[in-house]
Amino acid sequence: MDYVILGKNIRKYRQMRGMRQEDLAELCDCGNSHIGQIENARGIPSLDMIVRIANALSVTVDQLLREYYTEPEKVYLREIAERIEKYPVKQRVYACEGLAEFLNTIEKFSHTDE
Repeated sequence: MDYVILGKNIRKYRQMRGMRQEDLAELCDCGNSHIGQIENARGIPSLDMIVRIANALSVTVDQLLREYYTEPEKVYLREIAERIEKYPVKQRVYACEGLAEFLNTIEKFSHTDE
């Protein structure tokens, strides 16, 4: 496992939530230096700690480790689907229509590249 990538993902999600290392450490019941070591790949977290960090950041372990999967796009697709499901029906339709238009654009330009 590449602990540098894991640490970068943890830092990314922590910062996205406006959390300090101290905040995450408190939620994970560990010292903030431990979080710093994990984020900088100087410490190897246990599986239990990875799960605690994921829970504290409201992400899945998949999201923290997605670069290691043979099909990481499935993690992204699940994440997008979960986000869309949280919207009211009208906004879900808008999101799906926008995604369909985006895909149409990609398909249009990918045919010209061949």
